[in-house]
Amino acid sequence: MKHEFSRRQLLRYSGAGLGALVAAPAFAQAAYPDRALKLVVPYPAGALTDSLGRLVAERLRGVLGQPVVVENRPGAGTLLGASQVAKSPADGYNLLVATTTTLAISPSMYATPPAVAADFVGVAMIGSVTLLLVTRPDLKVSNLAELVAAMRNEPGKFNFGSPGNGSMHHLIIEMVKSQEKVNATHVPYQGSLPALTDMMAGRIDFMFLDAVAGMPQIQANKIGVIAVSAAKRLSELPQVATVAETYPKIDLQAWQAIAAPRGTPAAVVARLNTEINKMLESPDVRATLQKFGVEGTPMSVPALNDLIAVDNKRFGDLVRAAGVKAN
Repeated sequence: MKHEFSRRQLLRYSGAGLGALVAAPAFAQAAYPDRALKLVVPYPAGALTDSLGRLVAERLRGVLGQPVVVENRPGAGTLLGASQVAKSPADGYNLLVATTTTLAISPSMYATPPAVAADFVGVAMIGSVTLLLVTRPDLKVSNLAELVAAMRNEPGKFNFGSPGNGSMHHLIIEMVKSQEKVNATHVPYQGSLPALTDMMAGRIDFMFLDAVAGMPQIQANKIGVIAVSAAKRLSELPQVATVAETYPKIDLQAWQAIAAPRGTPAAVVARLNTEINKMLESPDVRATLQKFGVEGTPMSVPALNDLIAVDNKRFGDLVRAAGVKAN
């Protein structure tokens, strides 16, 4: 049976299975943790994932009573940092901020990936990330359907940027191209900021961009916005349709989660899951996540690992169909 998770399903999973988690024995809870934890962020400092990792680390430090040291290890499509965690002891002291790219996209881009989803157990969901389809300021299209029509009418004229080959920002465009049988040239960058700079200068035509990076430029009328990759329209951009409103089959959502090496004790995973879910329910954290363009999504351990398995297959299939390879 084929299973696909939309962001709507992800939200429905938010409460699924929480009651099924077995409470860890009192002695295990008391013993863990007794020293500092390390949280590896497979992105550069200052990126969205880094901000989320530092937020989680700060909150865990308060409830666990131990330091949570954040270490940035970007590279290899996030798999450099992931491989470091995968090879670490499975004792609950080595954690990873794992994104859709890390566990569902990048492994399929390598003949021999440095790390794969099977190397990890999902610990806790942080949330889903809103992406905006933005355009250079003088591109005369007002929605996604008009952009597709322009690509169809003038084949080969348009190019689009992304923060990296095989990123979610890249793959959504590839899915639109494949479904609508249009073409545009992909220009991969080392991160969103240089791509955004080139787009504002008119050197590329459009791109998907994290909402937290795009909103200030949109509000300053420096770029256009024509679609939202989210389950519903944003309150800040009520006139902008979601991608799925135009193309219902394209309902791809980026998510960010915490993972640990496979074999990490179930009681430890359950403890971390409980603490992170509580964190996500707090009003101040939800407000902070909203500023980042992230919808906090408490999720049980079984539900998260089901989502990882399904997205690993469907994004892997998309990567292979599009012929996307690591740089």
